[in-house]
Parts: sequence; C-alpha cells; structure tokens
Amino acid sequence: DPDNVAFCVLATDEEDEGDIALQIHFTLIQAFCCENDIDIVRVNDVAKLAAIVGPSEESGEPRDLHCILITV
Repeated sequence: DPDNVAFCVLATDEEDEGDIALQIHFTLIQAFCCENDIDIVRVNDVAKLAAIVGPSEESGEPRDLHCILITV
C-alpha cells in the first residue's frame, strides 16, 4: 500500500551497473515511487547498508538490499 510507505531506499554497487535486469527493476520502482509521491534515497554501497540493517532474522543470512521500502 503506497500510502504506508515513508520512503524508498535503492542501493547499488559499481558491479551492479551492468546488471540490466536490476536496472529495469530500479526503473519500475522509481516510476512507482514518483507516481505515488514516495521519496527515493539512493545508496552506493550495499555492503555498508547490509551492515546497518543486519542479517535476516529468520535465517541469519544476508538479505537482498537493493530495494527497501520504509513504512510508517
């Protein structure tokens, strides 16, 4: 529900620049956010973001942190 989203975090590394599927994914997310007046924060270091957010509570494994929606 877009009304419950405070902002969106999009994270990439230099190695992600060539990933066409990820770039298409980002384009669609950005379009969704713009359409629903959701602010976007871009981060250029996925590893630092992973250190801040931490591992998944269920499995203890790292999560895919390329896109995070922060809800109210």
